[in-house]
Amino acid sequence: MMDDATYFRYWGKAEKDGQHYHLLPYHCLDVAAVGHWLLSNNAELRHKFTDIIGADEAFCCRLLVQFLAFHDFGKFSESFQNLRPDLLEKLQSLTSTKPYTVRHDSLGNLFLKNAIEREASPLFLRKNIRQDEWQDAIMAVVKAHTGHHGVPPQMQGANGMPLRFLNFFNEDNALAADQFIQQAAGLFCSRIAEADLPLPFEIEERIKKSSWLMAGFTVLCDWLGSNSQWFPFCKEVMPLEDYWTTRALSQAERAIREAGINAKPQPAKQSDFLSLFPKITTPTPLQKYVSECHIGTSPRLFILEDVTGSGKTEAALVLASRLMVAGLGNGLFVALPTMATSNAMYERMAKVYRRLFAGGVSPSLVLAHGARHLSDSFMASVTNYGTQATDEEATAQCSEWLADNRKKALLADVGVGTLDQALLAVLPSRFQSLRLLGLAGHILIIDEVHAYDPYMNKLLRTLLTFHAAFGGSAILLSATLPTHIRRGFIAAFASGCADHQNITLQNDAYPLVTAFSQEGGTTEIPIEAIPQRCCRVEVKLIAKQDEIEDLIVEAANRGRCVCWIRNTVHDALNGYVSLKEKLGERNLSLFHARFAMGDRLEIENAVIAAFGKESTAQERSGKVLIATQVVEQSLDLDFDFLVSDLAPMDLLIQRAGRLHRHRRDEHGNQLSEGPDRRESPCLIIHGPLPEESAATNWYKEAFPKAAFVYPSHGCLWLTARLLADKKALTMPDDARELIEAAFSESANTIPAPLRQRDEQAAAQWQADQSLAHINMLKLAEGYTATVNQWREDMKTPTRLGALDTTLRLARWDGMNLTPWYPHEKHPWDMSQVGVGNFLAATEVMHDGPLGDAVSRLKEQLPDKGKWSVLVPLEQETDGGWQGEVLNKDGINMVLEYDRLTGVMITKKEG
Repeated sequence: MMDDATYFRYWGKAEKDGQHYHLLPYHCLDVAAVGHWLLSNNAELRHKFTDIIGADEAFCCRLLVQFLAFHDFGKFSESFQNLRPDLLEKLQSLTSTKPYTVRHDSLGNLFLKNAIEREASPLFLRKNIRQDEWQDAIMAVVKAHTGHHGVPPQMQGANGMPLRFLNFFNEDNALAADQFIQQAAGLFCSRIAEADLPLPFEIEERIKKSSWLMAGFTVLCDWLGSNSQWFPFCKEVMPLEDYWTTRALSQAERAIREAGINAKPQPAKQSDFLSLFPKITTPTPLQKYVSECHIGTSPRLFILEDVTGSGKTEAALVLASRLMVAGLGNGLFVALPTMATSNAMYERMAKVYRRLFAGGVSPSLVLAHGARHLSDSFMASVTNYGTQATDEEATAQCSEWLADNRKKALLADVGVGTLDQALLAVLPSRFQSLRLLGLAGHILIIDEVHAYDPYMNKLLRTLLTFHAAFGGSAILLSATLPTHIRRGFIAAFASGCADHQNITLQNDAYPLVTAFSQEGGTTEIPIEAIPQRCCRVEVKLIAKQDEIEDLIVEAANRGRCVCWIRNTVHDALNGYVSLKEKLGERNLSLFHARFAMGDRLEIENAVIAAFGKESTAQERSGKVLIATQVVEQSLDLDFDFLVSDLAPMDLLIQRAGRLHRHRRDEHGNQLSEGPDRRESPCLIIHGPLPEESAATNWYKEAFPKAAFVYPSHGCLWLTARLLADKKALTMPDDARELIEAAFSESANTIPAPLRQRDEQAAAQWQADQSLAHINMLKLAEGYTATVNQWREDMKTPTRLGALDTTLRLARWDGMNLTPWYPHEKHPWDMSQVGVGNFLAATEVMHDGPLGDAVSRLKEQLPDKGKWSVLVPLEQETDGGWQGEVLNKDGINMVLEYDRLTGVMITKKEG
């Protein structure tokens, strides 16, 4: 057959600016060999495909490996081969004018669809099968394998007309591809025992579901198999079996090993609390419960609700370890709301993650978000191919291949990142299937699940459905969670388990562990509260800002440390300016998201030093912090006196957790034992009083900007009324009662004007959830392009809201532009700040020396300035720095920047 094998006349890979090339059949076998070794060495992966498809293991493996060998059949087309006219002429003695208008992944799908329809190729184990009975099931497999460039193949051209086989493949192309199918199919048949095929109608639905993982598996195999470092170019003609046995298999084994994904570390044999956290000798009640609770053998969802400071993160890690020991996962991914909280969690995980695994293989730890390259500790953990850290070193480690982009991050043994990185697995984003494959074998831990809006909440439920369908388990953490939200999470997970029973929740205890599995249904277990977090917090509502400021000044003058949490940057700046006149700058600081990255990190470190767990009386005394919501999540801060603008009840309870968080004496020094010796805690709520006659603008009149942040003003009124009536928070006893009352869907006590406004807000929330439903992927449809998804020009967001613009701040001295923040490694990244595009969207055009300097600078930037707005800042006579930008409407805006207050943008006068 080799003498007339025309498939050797086709190239698959080629040097960009050279004459070396790799024959197409060899590249196809390279990718198949990667798949063969991954399946051979990873029993969990084999079992996952087998369980989902519901067929014999040999059949499943052969199906996957065989179609990996067919994944690049679009490259047999003349238009693709003509991308290198020199190689087309050399290999086929052909010149062509055919343009490359349709990508080869879509052309490969077109070819295999045609092959199935004409029954020209033995795509199955036996030749006497009616292929028309299998067409829909096998086309799901074809789409998954040919969509190896991160999106499903398209069946239509740019003109909207269906692609026609004869427009892209001539007789010679079809003959060459058919010959390769014949040879490759026989090659794999000789290596995998023949098995009885299941009936197609029995597994069609299962194959469609499994196609999501098949697509990710193909992407992974193609990425590894396309690396010329591991698979050197070969143009020497030899029998396929010789190439397979002497080159493809051995090269694939090395590639998998050096990429750091070959041998999954085994979970630690002991998964008790002390083995993971030997320094914590007295676990909290929650931690004790998860160390002993029933685990079972089927995928499980746990929802852990407890007060802030109760050790939920440690409890989740113990639970994840026990799930791994039970065979319900081989790693974990921890998802958090922000990059800052992800960075903090990465530092914590780096100290403990190795204890989750047995010795012998070094597990990998990856940080997954857009600014992870700014983490020195993460970048220091990246190792060369094949290097192993010793147990004695006990440092975080990740291979270069896994660390080189965020799409691979979820393949690591342990990942830490923003929830966005996980949500991209269920949105029509490029390479979502690879993220889904990585998550499928992991325990998914999601922190602060109360922090997400209706759009993200809907996407999160979709993620839970996909995760459960692929055999994954999940752990959700929250300090405060309304029952209807908790029920929604459980219902979504149960749906993925093919369990469609109505979810009934009856226990209103707090703290609470809610668990679900298909074998055990739903259970609700009340947990004893941690004694040191049981407290009574006095609550006062004050409407006037002057009174608030007087209380803050009085507390600071008495040596107490104070935080005022404001709902917007605008209000935070307003409070800072006003208090500066009364307190001065020495003990007053401002913390929000609108600082250049380098300045923000410095401020965050200073805030932790002054108000964190290790702070001393001297560091805390008289200090006042004005902050936005950046302090309410995952930062371990402890204040003597706390003020908060009126916000929804769950957030107020979350914020109250920053009040007397750690035991201290009357001066503010830490206590190792005994009760807190400070004055009784008091939470001041700043906002309008809950009058019965409240008008539509009740909240907006007090907080014009925050009115858009929290649009359900009836809910805010009800929160204020509940707190005014109780006059105190008794934690944790009051938490559930207050949250359920504030979020009750039948809150008839709310004044009618505010109820009408809430109805408008609810309608918008429904619209947001509907948009999420449109955007999200549908599990049952399988890996396929739909009318409104996977469009090349569409970027599907993980979050809604005003689009952010990334500003790069530069100092202009009249001759040169330099980064605002002079960082040694990443000065321009550290000089970036994000703002809404209603404030800044595009650059102002400059002429003269400044315009020339801007042009020169952009050529030196890594992205040539394409993904950010460069803002030259000039120093004014008063010492401040000022520049100009255009907002989304093209209006000139003045940008002022100060290291103490951050970015201020106002409309340019005149």
